[in-house]
Amino acid sequence: MTKKTKKIKKNSGFRLPPHEHIFVISALSQKQGWGITQCNIPNTWTVTDGEGETVMVIDTGWSNHIDLGENSVKGISTVGGKIDDISGHGSHCAGIIAAQNNETGMVGVAPKAKVIAVKALDDNGSGSFTAIAKALEYAIKIKPSVISMSLGSPTCTERIKVAIKKLYDMNIPIICAAGNSGSAGVDYPGKYPETIAIAAYDEKGKIANFSAIGKEVDFAAPGVGIYSTYLNNQYSILSGTSMACPFIAGVVALLLAKHKKQEADGGQNDCKTVEEIRTHLLKYTIDKGYVGKDNNWGYGVIDIEHMLLATNCSVPETSPENPLENKEPESITPPIKHKSFWEWFFGLFRNY
Repeated sequence: MTKKTKKIKKNSGFRLPPHEHIFVISALSQKQGWGITQCNIPNTWTVTDGEGETVMVIDTGWSNHIDLGENSVKGISTVGGKIDDISGHGSHCAGIIAAQNNETGMVGVAPKAKVIAVKALDDNGSGSFTAIAKALEYAIKIKPSVISMSLGSPTCTERIKVAIKKLYDMNIPIICAAGNSGSAGVDYPGKYPETIAIAAYDEKGKIANFSAIGKEVDFAAPGVGIYSTYLNNQYSILSGTSMACPFIAGVVALLLAKHKKQEADGGQNDCKTVEEIRTHLLKYTIDKGYVGKDNNWGYGVIDIEHMLLATNCSVPETSPENPLENKEPESITPPIKHKSFWEWFFGLFRNY
């Protein structure tokens, strides 16, 4: 295994945070990542493995990886040139969602879902506001089941805001990385109330020190030491909310597939709108951190196994308050978590 740190070139648009890769040259047998194991996701594949669902990954492009196979299809490039992934970040996110359940490499959260790779970040991991807007407008055109966006910016544009609102109105959930800025706050597009912003936690169940903190955080998911597909049929271990985001995108694909199967069997599908999806996630969320929604964990960690294996799929009679309202300033300030000097000092700097 070889370690390498990538520095991402800054620009005035969206970008990836710098990230450390641990390259894995080969994998002789299939490996289940710790997140999939801890969340007991393999148990849910008896109900659904994401068949029929499409997840658009707006990232650094597409790669022809043996462990993704037909589960990864080409979308478009909005940054010019070929759609091929040179960075590896998009390939890693794609594997987290939909790596095949075969005898090699690793397996994704929804191993029969399809990933549509859209290259809106260039080979240096940077993308203009225009490139991101075009990617979202492409999503409006082709209507994927879910959108995964492991990217961020401290500012945004009206064109992107309009596209996100349109997708929300079309009942297409947008899962976003909260960001790796720590105490500097949640990035756009995760900051928008129409999106679902995901923080990262580690194998020991602790929120990652890089994970963005803010009232816009909705849920937390595995995002530290995540093993997934990479370039040239290789595998890599990465950390970031970039990894937590596609994990939840895969979970949403499983949820949608389950409810569509239920509907086809003559049952009810009450998981069609973004708010119905969010309500189902909330119904099976285990509270973490401070009681109730907090700035580190959001609502907490989704109990994926119970959510997908539950025979009663209806939402509670009294649904949680509208999360669009929850992304407004909270009326009660949560208790202050005291930090060490060094935590405070390094929190002054964004991890870009």
